[in-house]
This record gives sequence, structure tokens and C-alpha cells, in this order.
Amino acid sequence: MSDQMQFIVEKLNQEPFRKSYNLITFDSLESVQLLQLLSDVLGEIDPKHIVDIREELPEQTAKRMLTLLSILKYKPPGSVSDLSAFRQGLVTGSKPVIHPVLHWLLQRTNELKKRAYLARFLVKLEVPVEFLQDDTVADVNKQYEELMEAFKNLHKECEQLKTSGFSTAEIRRDISAMEEEKDQLIKRVERLKKRVETVQNHQRMLEIARQLRLEKEREESLAQQKQEQKNQGDHK
Repeated sequence: MSDQMQFIVEKLNQEPFRKSYNLITFDSLESVQLLQLLSDVLGEIDPKHIVDIREELPEQTAKRMLTLLSILKYKPPGSVSDLSAFRQGLVTGSKPVIHPVLHWLLQRTNELKKRAYLARFLVKLEVPVEFLQDDTVADVNKQYEELMEAFKNLHKECEQLKTSGFSTAEIRRDISAMEEEKDQLIKRVERLKKRVETVQNHQRMLEIARQLRLEKEREESLAQQKQEQKNQGDHK
């Protein structure tokens, strides 16, 4: 238990909490202070839970915390595995209930932030079956499920891009190199244009060159059409 408390104290003394606890001061926290501390940690994971618990009824606080802990997939230890006992421990600010929760949350804060964020979009709204008999409700529900699936796919693609090995710095270097190459090509084209402009009748020569290119493209197109007709004839 002392190792658990030591870990909690160390994490709470770091960013973003910046507490100044030691084992004695942390263990001396009153139940209301301990509940507020748990609420603060939950608020770091999901900003909707940045709440002054003095403005809530105890049952509201317990319900709010239970809802988020359920979304985060927290499982109480065996000693308080009974849901009613766990809920009562939240209402009263019980150390045996809250210390393990804090320990679990502080071990995986970044992971849980992502889980809480996704839950805003992926926790499915259960529509009563009788409501789905209405065509409009059924249609809206179908659109809702399709949007949820689209969000899943987009988020998955985003995560794959993040782990694909391409860093922002690398992309910027590639863009910078391409821009430099583009500038060099522009300068080269300008030099060639100046050389061409010194030749007599250069406009006429450019027009002939353009006509020749168009004729070559037309010839290639006709050859392709002829080959396609031949292939169709072979398949008959």
C-alpha cells in the first residue's frame, strides 16, 4: 500500500497537478479533499469533469465519477468489487476505494485521455425499439450509426499516419526541397526562354513545335483507338 501511495504522491507533485504532498500530508486528506482530488484527476482526463464538488450533491458526484470510470473501463479491486460498496465508497470519500482509483488513473493518464475523447463520439446512444418504428427516427438513427463508423475509420487513418514514421520535420524538409527544385526549374525555363527569344522567327518556330506536339498526341490517340478496336475484334 505504501508503494501505491508513494506512486500517487510522486505523480500528483508533477505536471499538470503540481501538488506538494508527502506521504503524511496525502494520507491526512479529509474525505471531501480526497474526492476533490479524484475529481481533479478525472478533469485532467476529460475537461467536462473539472468540477467543484461543493456545488454538487454527493450522489451527483458519485454518479458523474462512476459514469466516466465505466467509460474508461476501470475495474475495482476484489475488496470493493461490489458496485454498491464501490459507489458508497465514492460518496463517503473512502481511502480504500479512492486510492486504487487514483493509482490506476495516474498510471495511464495519456491513454485514458484518448479513450475519453473517443467516447464522446463512440458511446452509442441506445434508442428504444418502439421509437425506431417511426421512419424519421429510424432514418436519423441510421445516419448517426454511419457517421459513427466514418469517425472510427478517420480516427484509425489519423493514428496510422501518426505512426507511419513521417515526422513533421521530415515533411517540412521534403516540402522545402521540392520548393527549391521548383525555383530551379523556373529559373531554367526563364533562361531557355531568353535563349529562344534571341532566335529569329522564334514565335513561328514555337507555333510549329506546338503543332507538331499536337499532331503527335493525335497520332498516339488514333493508334490507341485502333489497338482497342483490334482487341475488341479479337474477342468476338
